[in-house]
Amino acid sequence: MSSPTSEPLSLVSRRLRPALIAFFRRRGAHAAEAEDLSQDVFERLARARAAKVERIDQYIFQIAVNLLRDRARRENVRQAYSSAWAAMDEADVDMVDPYRIVAGRQQLERIAGLVEDLPDKTRDIYILHRFENFDKAAIANSFGLSVRMVEIHLKRALTMIFERMDNG
Repeated sequence: MSSPTSEPLSLVSRRLRPALIAFFRRRGAHAAEAEDLSQDVFERLARARAAKVERIDQYIFQIAVNLLRDRARRENVRQAYSSAWAAMDEADVDMVDPYRIVAGRQQLERIAGLVEDLPDKTRDIYILHRFENFDKAAIANSFGLSVRMVEIHLKRALTMIFERMDNG
């Protein structure tokens, strides 16, 4: 049944709301959700009421179909989000926590400061070994030292860093 656009919205609502609710219920919405979706249809219709609509019944059910599509998309996003969180929990992955990130950055800055405070040669050897992945023999060769002396510098660097971390 088609009706002119001049029909008051309250009459259109009274006439089509039961059919809309049944439409939504047949597509899996529970009673309260079907009522909410029907209300959304009439809200959208009220906003678009200025447009000339020849067949208001068809227009209303097209709005209803669009609402169901939107609802399905939102549900898919929610489901994917929930699945991702469940997978992270299952894998025992820590969530991104801004406070943890800031604390980690502060700790890195503190350690960088401790490394910076090491004696020059010890600092250079430590940085080459720990951060640049040079092996001890290559470092020893470039500094004109024995491998044993490089190991002593590395041990000294770690001892100094750990002592300062414990004190600070």
